[in-house]
Amino acid sequence: MDKVLEITLLYDFYGDLLTEKQKNVIELYYLDDYSLNEIGDRCGITRQAVHEMIKRTEKILMQYEQKLLLVDRFLRQKKRLDAASAEFDALLEKRGLSDDKDFIRLKNTLSCILD
Repeated sequence: MDKVLEITLLYDFYGDLLTEKQKNVIELYYLDDYSLNEIGDRCGITRQAVHEMIKRTEKILMQYEQKLLLVDRFLRQKKRLDAASAEFDALLEKRGLSDDKDFIRLKNTLSCILD
């Protein structure tokens, strides 16, 4: 998995467990695409301190995931739901039920779950 995607997913699940300063630095770096120097200037700390805080916070997020496995569970469920959706679409097409109102409603419900 791409590191930016991995950290943002971890942040989505565990961000509330971080300190305000950790949250701020991770958001500026990963979500707002600020450079280390820009974050340092904004937070009144050195570039090196920003770098160390990012690395330390990434490690904390990964430790939460190792213990709780919420992101792993989410990704496995999403993969299964995507497969179920594809199978459902194939079944509708095979049986010629693509226009059936009940099946369309069920398909919309499944799409909402995937979103």
